[in-house]
Amino acid sequence: MTEKIERTITCIVCPTGCEATVTMEGGKAVKAEGLACSRGEEYVVREVEAPMRDFFSIVGIEGGVASVCPVRSTKPIPKDRIMDCSRELAKLTVAAPVRMGDIVIHNILGLGVDLVATRSIEALRDKGSE
Repeated sequence: MTEKIERTITCIVCPTGCEATVTMEGGKAVKAEGLACSRGEEYVVREVEAPMRDFFSIVGIEGGVASVCPVRSTKPIPKDRIMDCSRELAKLTVAAPVRMGDIVIHNILGLGVDLVATRSIEALRDKGSE
């Protein structure tokens, strides 16, 4: 028989902030108590079994009016892969210009998630061409 583990999680789906007690067996949620709605139950079960997070970071820019550009994931990534994504992004430098919405990395780490620019960065103008 597998060991039962109880975890307390605050639901963030709505402003109520219910305190849920989730009972787990073998890495799976078998019971969730203390929630006011079914959306909260779905959230806390997902949070204990396979937590996901939106990913926000920056990427280096070469030849731009700014040296970095903010990026974000197109959908949440597994929480335990955040540092792996950060390390992968740290290897990359993007040439200016960059437009908001441009895909900076397609399918990062094979997760089926793209990283896109959230700001446009113009290229530096050459002083000799003015």
